[in-house]
Amino acid sequence: MKHQFALVAVLVLAASVFMGSVAQAETEKATFDYHIGDGFGGVLNTTGDKGMAENGDVVTVKGGGTFDVVTKTASGRGMFKHQFAGGSATGTWTATGLLAFQSYGNGTPQGLPASLFGGRVALAVVLTPDAHPDVHVPGILQVECLLGSPPAGAEEGVRLLAKGIINFNKTVIGSGETVFVMR
Repeated sequence: MKHQFALVAVLVLAASVFMGSVAQAETEKATFDYHIGDGFGGVLNTTGDKGMAENGDVVTVKGGGTFDVVTKTASGRGMFKHQFAGGSATGTWTATGLLAFQSYGNGTPQGLPASLFGGRVALAVVLTPDAHPDVHVPGILQVECLLGSPPAGAEEGVRLLAKGIINFNKTVIGSGETVFVMR
């Protein structure tokens, strides 16, 4: 009996490792388009997504592009608007690389096509303020979509770090929509 239990345990463990590696390999080999409040064919809002800094400043981000999980590459661009007590400033962002991607799975649990995915991506970006086009600030843009099976505490939207300047580290809940589309 002990040997049968051991054999069953080994088979279950092997199957779980194999199935896990198959699912992970599919995710790791994927290329995705990402959309941040850019309309996505009339499905998403077009007002952008918002993040908030500790001091109350708000940034609105809009745009999209592509990232490849295997090559850790990303492309894309968009706009941002930084609103602060004394006014606002606008600019553009350009994706320069993929830092990380965590898939939450496809949108079939929400009744959507299997090509639509949820997850959280961190992109290396360069921020260029419209008022100072010769200034290029490195940053990190985090985009999160709640399709699939997101973990507790996940929040639809964006966060933006302008390195050495300001960190919009809180998602403004309900401010926008994002989606990842597997190619």
